[in-house]
Amino acid sequence: INNGEIGNIKSMLINFGFTPVEPIPQRIYDPTLGGGSLLDIGIYNVFMALSILGKPDHIDAWMTPSTTGVDAQCAILFRYKNGAIAQLFSTFLSNLQTEADISGDKARIRLTSRFYEPSTSIEFYSGRVDSKQVIPFEKEDGWGYQYEIRHVQECLRKGLTESPVMTLDQSLIMMEVLDEIRKKAGIIYPADDSIPNSGF
Repeated sequence: INNGEIGNIKSMLINFGFTPVEPIPQRIYDPTLGGGSLLDIGIYNVFMALSILGKPDHIDAWMTPSTTGVDAQCAILFRYKNGAIAQLFSTFLSNLQTEADISGDKARIRLTSRFYEPSTSIEFYSGRVDSKQVIPFEKEDGWGYQYEIRHVQECLRKGLTESPVMTLDQSLIMMEVLDEIRKKAGIIYPADDSIPNSGF
């Protein structure tokens, strides 16, 4: 992307979904714990779009409510003034491939299932759909969270109060975007009533 090999990014398509199995963790559907697909797994989709395209100029969102009122699935559309569009979908109602497609006017990148883990493969398509090239990268065993853990430890050792990789401003933008998605989709939590001027 940084080298311009896929050109100007025109679209992103990111899916993350699984059907919870018994015993279902309480956090999945409990409104008092911020349950629902958006905050549990959809945040990975939102983070990916924000990391590559930045904060959207317009957000649309819809959800299918669960029996507890939180979102069982959530569809999000980010639109940008430059014409780019990101389609993000999270669900607890279906088992999805959990992949990410990043498409430009020159080429496309596909992160295979599970796109947020080191187990993913990075596929580069330089033209036609069947022109696949797998981009090698160093992989470690584990879920991938070890990278975050190491970075936090590094920041603590250096006495940093802010990560140079994920800044406080970036964290605030993430929360603002998630709040806007919740407003558009109608995802409301009991804690929203206790926040002045929250807009919920």
